[in-house]
Amino acid sequence: MTRKSTFIVVMVVGIFMICTAIGWASGSKGKSIAQTKPLVLGYYTDASPAAFNKYHNYMNQMSTDTLNTDGSGNLIGSVPKQAVQQANKWKIDTFALVSNYGETDWDPEAAHDVITDPIAKKKLIAGLLQTVQQNQYRGVNLDFESLVSADRQALSTFVRDTAKVMKANGFQTMVSVPAKQKDDPKDGWSGAYDYKAIGSAVDWLQVMTYDEHGVWSEPGSSAGKEWIQSSLAFAVKQVPSNKVLMGLPAYGNDWNVTQTTQEHDDQNVMLSWKDTPALLAKYHLTGKRDNVSGSMIARYTDSQGDQHEVWYEDATSIEQKAKLSQQYNLAGVSMYAIGMEDQQFWQAVQKGVSATK
Repeated sequence: MTRKSTFIVVMVVGIFMICTAIGWASGSKGKSIAQTKPLVLGYYTDASPAAFNKYHNYMNQMSTDTLNTDGSGNLIGSVPKQAVQQANKWKIDTFALVSNYGETDWDPEAAHDVITDPIAKKKLIAGLLQTVQQNQYRGVNLDFESLVSADRQALSTFVRDTAKVMKANGFQTMVSVPAKQKDDPKDGWSGAYDYKAIGSAVDWLQVMTYDEHGVWSEPGSSAGKEWIQSSLAFAVKQVPSNKVLMGLPAYGNDWNVTQTTQEHDDQNVMLSWKDTPALLAKYHLTGKRDNVSGSMIARYTDSQGDQHEVWYEDATSIEQKAKLSQQYNLAGVSMYAIGMEDQQFWQAVQKGVSATK
């Protein structure tokens, strides 16, 4: 997630001259941002309405994760108009997120088609522009995941072309990218994402410093502290740090370590922040902190006799990880997703991003 650069010079003739640089903030139609406090972005999904109404005071940006695209450049889904209108009323900058998520998973083929076919690409960009114009969005959030490394140049070009159109019309462009610790253009997971090329074109780079581990992997933290640190250290070498937002997960994972194999992981489940206390209470669990990741671990045996391993975040870990946004001089943080959390989560985020460097 990025910001454009605006420099404001105030001159008082005969007395003094003050030059104030309000860095990397850009104007959109009828509105401009001069960042005076850390950005806190929440991802809005179909499950977010109640929580957004309840916790909106904790955020100043929101991405609506309700649109995707097919390989022909058609926008699929709908804009949550009431939420966007309410966000604008509350002076929360909104971004129309478009992804390549298919019916059940990320669709790299659809992404390839839309970013490499000139007609499909033009259609998608035009559709996005129309969407932000008609719904008073601040801009767009491009979230194309699981791309093959061979699409690296095509993705960078697509991002640049989109950002050019958005900027010409007074809107911002944000791109979500997977966290990584080095740039390997041939890497099967992160090779398609050229931080430097993408970051130079957009206003915001949202580094997804979550999903270090997930239901598809062996048990572990969703966002280990050392992993986040190495990811951010790399990111700020590629992109100005005040364009970068780091991700925070409002979830953990529950692994059935008895049933799970590499080929059979459907016994593992994502565990939302707000549902974690109930699980701990049900099995009379007291979690222990993992000193390396900063996350919490708990183990239990279910009614079928299967062994489980749970990794989750608590207020302490979220606060400590949010503080990294200050350590690396970032624009702020993002969280996934509104509706998975409770007020304690937001209070921890607020403490972290407000901490003295």
